[in-house]
Amino acid sequence: MDPVLALFAASVLVLGLASRLLKRHALSPVLLALAIGALVGPDVLGWVDPAAAVGRTRLLEEVARVALALGVADIALQVTRDDLRRSARRIALLLTVVMVAMWLVTAGGAWLLLGLPLTVALLLGAALTPTDPVVASALASGVLPRRMLPRRLRRTLQIESAANDGLALPFVLLAGLLATAPAGTAVTHWLAEAGRELGLAIVIGPLLGWAAARLARLAEENETIASSYLPLLGVATALLALALVHLLGGSGILGAFLASLTVSLTLPDAVREPVGEALSAASRLGVVAVFGVFGTVLPFSAWLALGVPGLLFAAWVLLLRRPPVAWAALVPTDTGPQSRTFLAWFGPLGVAGIYYLAYAERYHLPEYEQVFAAGSLAVCMSVVVHTLTSTPAVQLYAQRSRTERPAGEAVEVSGPLP
Repeated sequence: MDPVLALFAASVLVLGLASRLLKRHALSPVLLALAIGALVGPDVLGWVDPAAAVGRTRLLEEVARVALALGVADIALQVTRDDLRRSARRIALLLTVVMVAMWLVTAGGAWLLLGLPLTVALLLGAALTPTDPVVASALASGVLPRRMLPRRLRRTLQIESAANDGLALPFVLLAGLLATAPAGTAVTHWLAEAGRELGLAIVIGPLLGWAAARLARLAEENETIASSYLPLLGVATALLALALVHLLGGSGILGAFLASLTVSLTLPDAVREPVGEALSAASRLGVVAVFGVFGTVLPFSAWLALGVPGLLFAAWVLLLRRPPVAWAALVPTDTGPQSRTFLAWFGPLGVAGIYYLAYAERYHLPEYEQVFAAGSLAVCMSVVVHTLTSTPAVQLYAQRSRTERPAGEAVEVSGPLP
């Protein structure tokens, strides 16, 4: 484990020393962590192979699960009641109509281009359905986005990506059961399992978040908590919700988001802000860990075996999975055409896709290696393309959307860039 620890620590050090520069280019830490992992992994320099002892999918699933919990909790701690109210219609459409469409469109591409059986294609489509909270948060919190994007647009991206990570689980469960269980029992089993996983998260997450926030306020009032420990409340609550809900058989990721959202809506701003800062730092560590590990296990030889159909599938996911359906679904809302275009384009893949690709291994399908290869290629293409287009897209949005912003969608910070 020492080589893995050295890789992780060195990556954090390098990215931290360049953090002011990286803040000007949203998503850059994600791309750099991925590149570092690929460079030192077994297929290039061969310095580290973290999956050799633990197993590729087991390692990816566990690292991505913790990183996701911290990522969704980080977003939840930034959300206010006003954010939820202003973005409610858009978020509702993105989490229902658009999620289902993204699943089916991606599955259709896997079936047509990769020749996968329909049920296996549905599983791959489900794994690539959720947008990524870590990548979306980086897009929404960099220097340029805070200067040039309206708050409501940024919060829509963040809340959607945080919520759909847990809500994607029923899609994965249904597709996995359709691929493995007898046809007559798959739906019944799915209803029971999905109901249990989501129900436990919806019940336990908010209760745990309310209890944590209440105890924190009592501890502060009675001066029983040191100020240096208060910022750790968010990290502890997110990880406790992740572990407890998962132990009871629920969706720990959704539980962590709901627990942290309850903390955010309960705590006063004076307490919530330092808690959120510590959680953001922990989330950044999670980003480096998961993309660094992912880089070391990229299946380059399997990508070559996929050939042109693999590249076409990755392009299909990038161009057709989200932009057309999200743009059309948001027409009934008060979102202007430039804002709809921005929301439709930025549905990046990332940690959530990595997690569900690893999760899908438990179904022991003979096509799993092809599923992982195609899915990992799509994730990498999304990371690269959304990285390269993020800054130009933000600048273009700022230039073209001045006349379309409705009341309440003014940019949060104005003035010249530093």
